[in-house]
Amino acid sequence: MPRPRPRRLLPVLVTALLAVCGLAGGGVWLVTRCDRAAYTQRAAWSWLNEQEKYLFACGQVWHTFNNGRTWAAITARGLPLLVRDGYIAVDREPGRLYLGLVLGGHSRPTCLLCAWTQATPALYLSTDGGQHWIVAQRFTPGPAGSSYFRAVYADPDYAGSAWAILVRGDETAYYATNTRGNVWRKTCIETYSGQCDPPDAFLADDTLLDRLNDGRYSDPP
Repeated sequence: MPRPRPRRLLPVLVTALLAVCGLAGGGVWLVTRCDRAAYTQRAAWSWLNEQEKYLFACGQVWHTFNNGRTWAAITARGLPLLVRDGYIAVDREPGRLYLGLVLGGHSRPTCLLCAWTQATPALYLSTDGGQHWIVAQRFTPGPAGSSYFRAVYADPDYAGSAWAILVRGDETAYYATNTRGNVWRKTCIETYSGQCDPPDAFLADDTLLDRLNDGRYSDPP
């Protein structure tokens, strides 16, 4: 006598497939309906050409040579998908860009809900005008909804130097690099009075690159 077929399996699989497609389609819809103009206040000027700007918005890197009258999207490789916005900075060295993004958390056996309750800030680096990107620094995850970059900007006087202000929960920390974005060092934590003065000697600290090369420098928290 033949065994009865599991007729309920097919409807369950179809329902699951439709749910996955719906989520994917919803994510694409959220990105495509994004208004780039809502983020133009975050555009970063080039220190060498006042008409040139870069912008990261709606999951894309944008570039203009006419002070924002027209924007062209750059085909960027190496950046995560479905990241809506971030802060971009233009170094004095041509082609070098810094980008601060906040990524989703990851669940693990000891924290099953971390994918929804945590966010991971990261700084990305490009050396070819935004076409290719690598992760320069991942920071310790913070609480989702209250972890974000307040600003990322390049130093106007020193090539290969930049600053980032990162908020994670109740902490607002300032990070800086003078190694072309390869190493980021926490310079200070903002107090309730708003005081946070980085040391003036940081950008002249040539030993930081030496510590990077011989492995004596650890990642910032």
